[in-house]
Amino acid sequence: MEVNYIHEMKEELAKQLIELQQQSYRIEANLINYPNIPPLNETVADLLGEPKTWLTASSDNHIIGAIAIETRADHWLLNKVIVSPRFFRRGVGRMLIQKVKEETSVPLYVTTASHNTPAVKLYESEGFTQFKHERTTDGLLLRTFVYRKEPGT
Repeated sequence: MEVNYIHEMKEELAKQLIELQQQSYRIEANLINYPNIPPLNETVADLLGEPKTWLTASSDNHIIGAIAIETRADHWLLNKVIVSPRFFRRGVGRMLIQKVKEETSVPLYVTTASHNTPAVKLYESEGFTQFKHERTTDGLLLRTFVYRKEPGT
């Protein structure tokens, strides 16, 4: 498996990420019974316009997982964590999260639906703790987690 940071989004990569995003988030939407997950409505143009860094995992020249990272001076935000359904439960998401954790010294935040049990378990197993619990205006329960690196690591 090959891992790469993408700092400048190109159209071909954006097309691949949109396709992967659609596959992954459709399953999440069904899992949490919420069809309006915002990434399902994003376009290639949206990705091209986002000032995010991406970390991708590839196998046989195909992207099988990706994380969109918003980096700020005092914290990083994992904006999207997506894995090809063909690679669910095979360590791709965990490996990407671990790579990001290695790279930052500031707190790392991620938000997911409260009922997305696989994601919640993954984040908790990677040392993230619940930071905030909230409900969207249309009723979706969200949990935000934070990871703080131990001093000296």
